[in-house]
Amino acid sequence: VAVFSTMTMIASFCALLVLSGTFATQNFAGSRPNILVLFADDLGYGDLSVYGHPTIHTPHLDKLASEGMRFTNWYSAFHVCSPSRASMLTGRLPIRSGIAGAAWTGGVFNDNAVGGLPLNETTLAEALKAEGYKTGMAGKYHLGQRPEFLPTSRGFDTYLGIPYSVDMGRSAWVPDTKNTVLPLLANKTVLEQPADLDKLTDRYAEFVTDFITTRSEQTDPWFFYMAFSHVHVPDFASPEFCNRSLRGRFGDALQEMDNLTGSIMAALEAAGVDDNTIVFFSSDNGPWLIKELSGGSAGLLRDGKTTTWEGGVRVPGLARWPSHIQPGWNPEVVTTYDIFPTAIALAGGQLPTDRVIDGKDMSPVLFAGSQTQHDCIYIYKGTPDIKCPKGHATCPGLWAVRCGAYKVHWVTSTWQAGSNNGVFQDPPLLYNLQFDPSENHPIDNTTEEYRTTVASITAARDAHLKTVKPVPNQIALGANTDFAVCGCPNSQAKYPQFPNCTCNPENFKVFVCGPLGPTVNQYSEALNQDAWEAEFPHA
Repeated sequence: VAVFSTMTMIASFCALLVLSGTFATQNFAGSRPNILVLFADDLGYGDLSVYGHPTIHTPHLDKLASEGMRFTNWYSAFHVCSPSRASMLTGRLPIRSGIAGAAWTGGVFNDNAVGGLPLNETTLAEALKAEGYKTGMAGKYHLGQRPEFLPTSRGFDTYLGIPYSVDMGRSAWVPDTKNTVLPLLANKTVLEQPADLDKLTDRYAEFVTDFITTRSEQTDPWFFYMAFSHVHVPDFASPEFCNRSLRGRFGDALQEMDNLTGSIMAALEAAGVDDNTIVFFSSDNGPWLIKELSGGSAGLLRDGKTTTWEGGVRVPGLARWPSHIQPGWNPEVVTTYDIFPTAIALAGGQLPTDRVIDGKDMSPVLFAGSQTQHDCIYIYKGTPDIKCPKGHATCPGLWAVRCGAYKVHWVTSTWQAGSNNGVFQDPPLLYNLQFDPSENHPIDNTTEEYRTTVASITAARDAHLKTVKPVPNQIALGANTDFAVCGCPNSQAKYPQFPNCTCNPENFKVFVCGPLGPTVNQYSEALNQDAWEAEFPHA
């Protein structure tokens, strides 16, 4: 049974053009919505209570799901964060922007990365700003920390956040890393270093609420990107949420993120814009299983972050717009990079015509109950032919493809073996994801079903690869300590007992949630209570 015939593809394509054109033309005239994107960090398919987790309580996200559309086949663009985030903001697979990693197994930007999201890429913020939208962002960016790459250089009017993962800098929560001290930025200015993670969520809530309140008083619509710092390790949780969840510290962190979601949704209602704001919620990739109990759960899906199995790339996905999106369950295939064309269509804009846009306008799926706009989705592990395994002169970056119900794996990996591994599958593995979402039962490779389906998906893969053009590999540009964010470059002259770039030594002594409360870190001697109070009497 072929996955799709030529005539089926043509008919489907024409129908989708009509649907997409209709929605793009109408654009909900007179009511261009505000657009809010909520993006979690390392949240697995099985981590929310609305997706079946038995011991994590997420009432605000559950409410968001009950009032909107809950997708069961929402895919991230990649299995780790920088590439996934690049794709969400550009509507393009990360291989096209040079952010698929510095190896065939992928990778992310360092805290002192040389590269970033290329300046010739159009971000969603830039596209919406051109349509008259006010734009803001809070949270994890992770697309380059140099000034030219930061959010306020890429279309965002305002930004508050940590420019990469919360474990990529020294703080009270991560004292032993060799990375620079963890910064909190206001636009491009260091607000504090190290960041006080105990207060970070409240800071985000205040910042987002102020943006929504202020912008909603004006006539222009707005776009806000809330890139949560949760639930990436170290699973930070403020005293209010410490040891509150039956799931332990990971659950504490997730419930704090859920509470922030509730604050943001309350701000929409208080500002009177709840009915004219479309909200998207998803995660950058699956759970980081190598972190064991500090990582999340992919539920029934196989494996997690750093792999191309379903658990690495299929994630929770919600969409809500009262009176426009019919609440309910939706099994259609959609992707994070669909947000880009969908938002631009709703704003009345036009997609860039000088580049390939991989995302599809979700409007027919969201508003008309249509089927998926994707014939196939292409699941990359990394950049081809870089750091190939011994005995292989070449190696693919594209490891798996899903077309319809079927998914083919040409190469696989496991979290247990680490992120830099790959096993070539010859013959390729084929799964029917509608019957076997856990990818436990490969289809017999001697059957006609196997032969025709693999042939069809291989042809789709080959056609896709012809559209991929070589571009500079941004992550392979490497790292340079000169490019690290450092608000106080001569801090050791004043605070010799703390690492350089320490602007706020008092933040090394904040509460750190543990089974017994605050923990001891490597700066304990420097933080001797008597000495501390003598030097920082008001800390």
